[in-house]
Amino acid sequence: MKLSRKDLEERVEALESTVASLEERVAEGQALHQRFAELLDVVTELLVPLSQRDEAAVQATVSRYVDELGS
Repeated sequence: MKLSRKDLEERVEALESTVASLEERVAEGQALHQRFAELLDVVTELLVPLSQRDEAAVQATVSRYVDELGS
């Protein structure tokens, strides 16, 4: 089946729109992945001092994380 030039142009526009939408979703996914990795780092930093009952290290980690959230 042969498509007309107009049909092809419409198809290209639709595909370009789909690609743009997918690119936005990928960017959102990357941002979420980065945020998750940062939170995982904080949890890891907290677990070791907590397991060793190192309250000063826990407070330092929490303070540093809160400061990062503010900036």
